[in-house]
Amino acid sequence: MYGPAQDDSLRSMTAPTRSQVLAEAEYLIRRSGYSAFSYAHLTDKIGITKASIHYHFPTKQRLAEEVVEVAMARFATALAGIEAEQGDAPARLQRYGELFLDGFEEQLRPLCCALSAELAALPDSIHARTRAYFELHLAWLTRIVEAGVAAGQLCWADGAGALATLILSTLEGGSLVARAMQSRALALAGFAQVLALAAPPAGGDT
Repeated sequence: MYGPAQDDSLRSMTAPTRSQVLAEAEYLIRRSGYSAFSYAHLTDKIGITKASIHYHFPTKQRLAEEVVEVAMARFATALAGIEAEQGDAPARLQRYGELFLDGFEEQLRPLCCALSAELAALPDSIHARTRAYFELHLAWLTRIVEAGVAAGQLCWADGAGALATLILSTLEGGSLVARAMQSRALALAGFAQVLALAAPPAGGDT
C-alpha cells in the first residue's frame, strides 16, 4: 500500500554517504562545472544507485543548492578560524588568500568562481546562493579591512568596501589564471601586490 519494498533501502542513505554525495558533487562542479556533471557521474564514483540519490536529492538543482549551502557553512567556519588564529588584519587577509589555493593540484576552481562562470545556465535558486556566497566573502573582507584601517595596519583611500572588492576580484581572477597556466605562484601574485599597496606608509600617517 505504501509503495515497493525498495523504498526502505532508499531511506537508509547514511550521513557519511550523504556527505560523500555532497562532497563529490562539489568536486565535479569545481572541476567541470554545474552543467557538465550528472547523477551518473556520482553513481560511478560512489557506488550507489541513481534512485538512492534521487530519493534524497530529487533534482540536480536541489543537490547543487545544498552543495552551496554546505560549502558556505564550511567557509564561514574557516573565516572564524582565521580570526581566532591570526591577530592582525594583514595576517588574516593573507590566510584568507591562501584559501584560494585549495584544490589547485586537482585543477579545482573555487566553488563561487566555478558557479559564476556559467551563471547564465544556472537555475535562479543557485543564482541567489552564488550571490550570497560572494556577499559572505565581501562582508567578512570589509569588516577585516575596516578593523585594519582603524588599527593603522592598513591604508586605503577609497574605503574598506573598495579594497574588499579588489581583493576578492584579484583572487578570483588569479585563481583562474594560475590554473590555466599551471602555476601555483600566479594564484596569489596579484593579491600580494594589493596587500603591499594597502600597507601603511613607513613612518607616515595612515
